[in-house]
Amino acid sequence: MKKNICFELIISALYLSSCTPQQRFTIVNNSDEEIMVKRDGRSILRDSIIIHPDKTPKDEYKEILWDTRIKPHSSRDIEHWGNWMYDYPDTTFLGIFNTIDLDTMTLEEFKSKFPIKHEFKVTLQDMIDRDWTLVYPPNE
Repeated sequence: MKKNICFELIISALYLSSCTPQQRFTIVNNSDEEIMVKRDGRSILRDSIIIHPDKTPKDEYKEILWDTRIKPHSSRDIEHWGNWMYDYPDTTFLGIFNTIDLDTMTLEEFKSKFPIKHEFKVTLQDMIDRDWTLVYPPNE
């Protein structure tokens, strides 16, 4: 019995040490507008798939906004995005949209104007170098 417990503890320790730690991913919104962040493995600028209240079921849209919106002059930790960067380390694209544009434009207006405010293109190493924090608007 003791051998089984010791064996299980060793296996558990090896498994846990091979997992990446849960990494916070902080986005700071220094703008005067509430923003929504869309993450993808390809450029948001070329992405025809967009979240919009006319296109997305109401409950799903509310959940997406709850997960990704950031109030003006505040920050938000999005914990699972750090883990996503470890799983897909090449490049991550983050599109910044003003929430009000999603709420006031029709889907057709949104598609034609595509009011993206900024797109971050980051790698795992970029995020490590930035201490897992992105600031919008960027100081570029």
